[in-house]
Amino acid sequence: MNTKSLSAALALAAGSVFASMSANAAPIATLDTVQVRPSVEQLVQQEHERTSPIATLAAVQVRPSAEQIAEYEAEQAASQRVTTLATVQVRPSAEQRDALLADAGSARSHNVGAEA
Repeated sequence: MNTKSLSAALALAAGSVFASMSANAAPIATLDTVQVRPSVEQLVQQEHERTSPIATLAAVQVRPSAEQIAEYEAEQAASQRVTTLATVQVRPSAEQRDALLADAGSARSHNVGAEA
């Protein structure tokens, strides 16, 4: 039995087991309307909140501290866009040019000596 036929046989077996299980399962009853009543503890809590002398605010505005503002500004500064240049030309300094010429001259004289 090759791999494809084995996997097909396993899939058929699993499908038949699932089908037989779902056929034997009891039907699930669906209720049209459900009424849920709060528990006694919930009613007591609701009454306590309603009669409590503690004021309830509709909205609260929170201002950031100076440290939070500084941290936010530092994050914004750190995430500034970096400009990428398509091409950069770098010219060697006078010392670098002299060193390149000296290296090229010594390489030429070394090659001439090797050919002779």
